Amino acid sequence: MILGLDIGGTNTDIVLLDKNEFKIFGTIKTKDFDLRELEIDYEAVGIGIAVWFKRGKMVLAPNLEKIPFIETEKPKILENDAKCFAYFSANTTGKKNVLALTIGTGIGTGIVIKGELYKGDGLAGEMGHTFVGGRRKCKCGGYGHLECYFSGWAIGDAKSRLEDRSIYGTRSFKLFCKSVAAAIMLLNPEIVTFGGRIGGRLDELILKKEISNLVPKVFEPEFRVIRDDFAVAKGAAMLARDVLGKRF
Repeated sequence: MILGLDIGGTNTDIVLLDKNEFKIFGTIKTKDFDLRELEIDYEAVGIGIAVWFKRGKMVLAPNLEKIPFIETEKPKILENDAKCFAYFSANTTGKKNVLALTIGTGIGTGIVIKGELYKGDGLAGEMGHTFVGGRRKCKCGGYGHLECYFSGWAIGDAKSRLEDRSIYGTRSFKLFCKSVAAAIMLLNPEIVTFGGRIGGRLDELILKKEISNLVPKVFEPEFRVIRDDFAVAKGAAMLARDVLGKRF
């Protein structure tokens, strides 16, 4: 019985991994979340959270107003949310080399190499905070980052733009595709996955076409839009199961 949490900039998603089956408990606003108030029995918890970790320590949470209460006496894994999505992506697609992108309030990036999460010194994969141009102020304090153009807080009414498909004609979408193409050339993944409440609603065929046009054919990976708003929470639970093992 492993609790899985996805604590994002706007929403917190809650699932329970019972043996090999997931039970969905729903979504609440992150500002209202408190682990102590959950009336769910669990033996361990995996928490994916929109935080930067370096050498295991929280160093910045650009899209969180505050860190909610997440303390527990139960065994716990705490990991960046996009890395949990990458772990879910690798396990559900069966691929060993994965580039995983979440687009929601912000942009998260997770990397799996040879079946293992790649963290570098802890911060590997923050593609949303790479410089793409201009002087727009980013939530992290920098300027001109990708997230300043293609993220929930930057786009505004993303739901409408997805529904009328105007999002695909924007300069912001083109910048996003260029950034993904650059990451593909660097990492040469087998597959690129997209998730989150914006990323999980993008058109897979358009992503494939736009990004593939920017990389040599020999580098072209598979592309997969994972249309599961609970993918990060599920990945966090799976990571807790596999890392904690028999500690609970």
